[in-house]
Amino acid sequence: MASNKSRAFFSNSGWMMAQQIYSMLLSLVVGALSARYLGPSNYGLINYGASIISFFTIISRLGMDSVIINEMLKAPEKQGTYLGSALVLRLLTSIASVFMVMGIIRVIEPGNIELYIVTLLQSIAIIMQTYEVLTYWFQMELKMKFVSIATMIALTVVAVWRVSLLAAKASVYYFAFSYSIQYFVCGAVVLFFFQRERNKNIKLKFNCLDGKCLLLNSYHFIISGIAVTFYMQIDKIMIGKMMDHTSVGIYTAATTVAALWEFVPTALINSAGPIIMKKRQKDYDGYIRLFEELLLAVTILFVVVSIAMMLLGKIAVLILYGKKYLDAVYPLSILIWSTGFAIIGTARGIWIVAEGYNKYTKYMVFVGAGVNLVLNFFFIQWWGIVGAAVTTLISQIVVSLIAPLFWKKTRGFVKIYFESFKRFPDFVDTIKRAISR
Repeated sequence: MASNKSRAFFSNSGWMMAQQIYSMLLSLVVGALSARYLGPSNYGLINYGASIISFFTIISRLGMDSVIINEMLKAPEKQGTYLGSALVLRLLTSIASVFMVMGIIRVIEPGNIELYIVTLLQSIAIIMQTYEVLTYWFQMELKMKFVSIATMIALTVVAVWRVSLLAAKASVYYFAFSYSIQYFVCGAVVLFFFQRERNKNIKLKFNCLDGKCLLLNSYHFIISGIAVTFYMQIDKIMIGKMMDHTSVGIYTAATTVAALWEFVPTALINSAGPIIMKKRQKDYDGYIRLFEELLLAVTILFVVVSIAMMLLGKIAVLILYGKKYLDAVYPLSILIWSTGFAIIGTARGIWIVAEGYNKYTKYMVFVGAGVNLVLNFFFIQWWGIVGAAVTTLISQIVVSLIAPLFWKKTRGFVKIYFESFKRFPDFVDTIKRAISR
């Protein structure tokens, strides 16, 4: 049984990594070509709008990512009502979010018709992402293979779309609509696979009490998600307001390259999450051991990748974006480290949910958001986009490893994290066993 679970875990992770590698390769080619064609100004315009949309995307997700998986594991017979209730809530919130996005644009950028149209075309993607609720079921069942296939199909369709736009020398509006097309295609394929793979006893239906249960358990993550998005995206918004859209474009190029490697630890965390949470119910020591090995794995990855990117960052920017984006090199060398600490924070979410400490998530993130806002206000004025990168790094360190020390119950995570380094010999043995299979 354990061997079967181990094989399922590595197969699940393998498919997710394959999908992310495919996505990365398309981004390296099509994304970079699009950025070159659009130039820093139009590229910045799209990403300025995307930064504002991201706040409401988080709201529409309702913080249910880990919560709904945990609830379905505890009550498998209620999978249909949990999924159905989450779908209805997600759809209603998504529609409301689109209207709120457009209202915000009218307030902060009055008269900017170009930004208004670009943002409207991108914001439709919020509604299209409702299908993500179904991916939680695939994640729980270690069947992310099907979500990975759906994502690769959608990415291929959008890649063809963007190449066609480049050939036709289309306007920025068509590029903005790409995101909505991607999520529409992916959602359609995920729905097809769900209908085919689900147990026939699982019938999607809305239940007010189950919906309320999900919201009560996830509202901490809604608030913390908004705060996370705030300190992840406010830098682009402040750069756009304090500098210009061209600077936003250059900074976005740096953040995009810095995030290219995240697919590996994200795949590991998403695959390991359900296994670790299930282990918590039966074997506490085994649960801690697995969690420490996961923390050690993502830490080793981020240190290796960060050092490599500091050495090769300039070459990467030149190859992908060209000389117009060379100013992205310095912030990139800083941002690459911030992504590592962000991944540690993501992994911590497994422990937070398993221990029932959900409410502390928002407190820790609020600390980081406050640090981010204050430092950005000064650092962007002093050092421009490099200052924004420094702020992001400091904020991620605060949220991941310093803020948990402020509360007695969450201090345990910091202890677990540093004790995970003692697991290095065990970690090496685990990797060897996995390879030998």
